[in-house]
Amino acid sequence: MKRLLRPIILAAATAIAIAAATPARAGLDEGLQAMKDQDYATALREFAPLAKQGDPEAQFNLALLYHHGRGVPQDYKAALKWYRAAAEAGHPGAQNNLGTMYRRGLGVAVNYGEAVRWFRAAAERHLLAKNNLATMYRYGLGVPTDNIEAFRLYLEAANAGNVKSIYDVGRMFELGRGVKQNFEQARAYYRKAADAGYDRAMYRLGTMYQSGNGVERDDAAAVRWFKQAVEKGHVRALFALGLMTEQGRGVEANRDEAIRLYRQAAEKGVGAARSRLEKMTGK
Repeated sequence: MKRLLRPIILAAATAIAIAAATPARAGLDEGLQAMKDQDYATALREFAPLAKQGDPEAQFNLALLYHHGRGVPQDYKAALKWYRAAAEAGHPGAQNNLGTMYRRGLGVAVNYGEAVRWFRAAAERHLLAKNNLATMYRYGLGVPTDNIEAFRLYLEAANAGNVKSIYDVGRMFELGRGVKQNFEQARAYYRKAADAGYDRAMYRLGTMYQSGNGVERDDAAAVRWFKQAVEKGHVRALFALGLMTEQGRGVEANRDEAIRLYRQAAEKGVGAARSRLEKMTGK
């Protein structure tokens, strides 16, 4: 089941943008600039007193520091405390991240019902929260499984520009979950997400061209997309590219290069790559 679950995405990448949209307060701008400059000790010094005074933006950003161990030792319980304070004040990024803490059991016992509650609270103001809520419906976590509702939420977030949701809409079209299966639409959404730099969409495009699933089989196109996904750090794309290289599909066959790719994938936990290595090298 864990293998099927989509990672719940944190709002850390949007912290600066979210916080910068609120009225400036003494010390807050300095803290935000310090975060941008990766000067986390200064950020901590600026955010901590404001957080204690009840400033939701400072509380949210202080929680991020504890969550990721920046300027302080990583402390999920402290992160949870400050996310909750900001979330209860209505901060959508904090609500999303508090939901994530409950979903993943970080600093608190796993509680899907609480995760859903906080994702729902933020969903109309925070696209990542809407995506996360969709995923909870997709896999029946804290709510009954409802692929139609999941697709609706993904599509709303995708139409608003959330790249992960654009990918997820493509995935739902490819699998026929919550919507009639449509490979052409799947490919179109994957392409849109891939063009925005999303590695999983690049990988899925590669698999579609590799297998000819809904598109004309094109090994060269598959290799091209797998390479782009690898450049973005997609682990399974390493294995897929190794397989294409071993078989000479879309690229000149090269046993040594295939082994190198398999080894990299195996070191990052891809079991299939480890199996191929054993067959090719005997160890």
